[in-house]
Amino acid sequence: MRGRPKKENTRDIVYKVRLNEEEDRMLTQASEWTSQAKSEVFRKALQVYYKSVELNEHLSNKEFEDSGWALDHISQQRIIRCPYSDCEEEFAVDFADYSEEQESEGSMGQRCEHVFDIDDLECPVCRRLIHVRGVISEYPVGAYEYEQIEIDEGAAENE
Repeated sequence: MRGRPKKENTRDIVYKVRLNEEEDRMLTQASEWTSQAKSEVFRKALQVYYKSVELNEHLSNKEFEDSGWALDHISQQRIIRCPYSDCEEEFAVDFADYSEEQESEGSMGQRCEHVFDIDDLECPVCRRLIHVRGVISEYPVGAYEYEQIEIDEGAAENE
């Protein structure tokens, strides 16, 4: 009896990754939505990130400076939840409509932080005002680095 044939591209390198509860929730949800194993979700995320950084690396070389190619920024579209306990509706917001870019130079090229502070965002369901402030960072440009978004009840509602 013969065993299984060997694969050309074996996956014998193992990484241990520590996740916090929110990251575990996101990984689990992405796995369920796509019906893919969590390891496959990680691999696909790595491929997307790599391609973004690779493109940025090539475009930052002198030979590509005048090529006319534009560096695409990451999406600033996010799903947020209404902070009012009697609503808690989730809805999409494109923070690109509200953000200002702050750029700086790092060892891998440009970092771009998209900073926003919105006092009058209206929940589409309960129609109350929401205060949203935060930053979405990409480093290098085109590659997601981190985000910090805080959502509170609007100032008029707190008075």
